[in-house]
Amino acid sequence: GTVFVVQWDKVYLQGKEDMGSFTFQAALHSSGRIVFGYKEIPVPVLQISASQHPVKAGLSDAFMVLNPSPDVPESRRRTIYEYHRVELDTSRISSLSAVEFTPLPTCLQHQSCEMCVSSELTFNCSWCHVLQRYL
Repeated sequence: GTVFVVQWDKVYLQGKEDMGSFTFQAALHSSGRIVFGYKEIPVPVLQISASQHPVKAGLSDAFMVLNPSPDVPESRRRTIYEYHRVELDTSRISSLSAVEFTPLPTCLQHQSCEMCVSSELTFNCSWCHVLQRYL
């Protein structure tokens, strides 16, 4: 009831199955904490080739746009736009390690504009005309 865990078990790199398998987790806590746990990392992440797909570790906000593919009219091409990225130092990812992200306070935790403006948090609230509230 307070955490959602996704685990990837015995994942192999395509064409590199002889390197061994990876087992890792992402745990999303109701408090906002996110923990990545690495059980089995058979090779240093820095040694994984990025020629077929980017090798990334961390968090980011992103959105996806589906556009018609010029080559195949009935199919769609995915374009992912990424922003606000927090990258991990991949040299620190190893077997039996973990990384924890702890959320920073935001004004969304306040129940009123007055509570937000008078809080001692280290950010500046500003008025949002669309939502008709301080953010």
